[in-house]
Amino acid sequence: MHFNKILPFTLALSLGFSVGLASAEPAVEVDKAQVAAPEQPAPKADANGYYVGGPVYVSENVKIWTRSGPSEGYRVTGSRQIGDELTFLRYSDNGRWAQLKKDDDTFWMPLENLTPKMCGPLLVTKLNKEIESLNYRLDNYDNELSRQLKTAQEQLAHLTKENTQLKSTLTSKDATINELDELYREYAERLETKELDMQMRWWMQGAIIAFCGAIAGVIFVFIPRPVRKQKRDRY
Repeated sequence: MHFNKILPFTLALSLGFSVGLASAEPAVEVDKAQVAAPEQPAPKADANGYYVGGPVYVSENVKIWTRSGPSEGYRVTGSRQIGDELTFLRYSDNGRWAQLKKDDDTFWMPLENLTPKMCGPLLVTKLNKEIESLNYRLDNYDNELSRQLKTAQEQLAHLTKENTQLKSTLTSKDATINELDELYREYAERLETKELDMQMRWWMQGAIIAFCGAIAGVIFVFIPRPVRKQKRDRY
C-alpha cells in the first residue's frame, strides 16, 4: 500500500524533469549557433574576375557592326563601340539607317543605335573632368573667395583714387572757370568804360567843333567887308 502511494508521485516527478530538459535543449543549441557560427571565406574569383554567385554587369565595350549599305544585307565593314563620336552625313531612303563618317572611313549604321547626345566613355570622361573641376573649386573655395575679395578691394581702391583725382580736377577746373569769369567781367567793365570814354570824347570834340564854328560865324558876321568902288561912266 505504501508503494502504491509513492509510485504516482515518482512518475509525475520524472515526467516533469523530462519536459524541463526538452524545453531547455533548443535554447542552448540556438545560443551555440549564434556564438560559434564560423565565418565563411570570401569566394575566389577566376582570371576574368567572375565567381559563382557573384554579381555581373553588362559591359559598355559592346561593338556595333557597320555596313557598306543601308540594310543588313550589305557586308560588314567594321564595328564601333558605344560612345564613339561620328560625323552624320545623310539618312537612307527609308529613314532607318544613317550614313556616317569617321576620319576617311564612310559606312552605314542603324539609326536606332545612334543618339545625338554624348554617351559612353566620352560622357564618363567629361563628367569626371567636371567633377574634378568642381572638387578643386570646392577645396579652394576659401582661397578663391579671398582672391575675389582682394581683387574687389583693389578695384575699389583704384576707383576711389580715380574719384579723388576727378574731384581734384573738377575743383581745379571750377577755380579756373571762376577766374576766367572774373577776368571776363573785368574786361567787360573796362570795355564799357572805354566806350563811355570814347563817347564822351566824341561829344566833347563835337561840342568844341560846334563852339568853334559858332565863334567863327560870329566873327565872320562882324568883320567889315571891303567896299567896292563904283566905276563912273566916262561920257
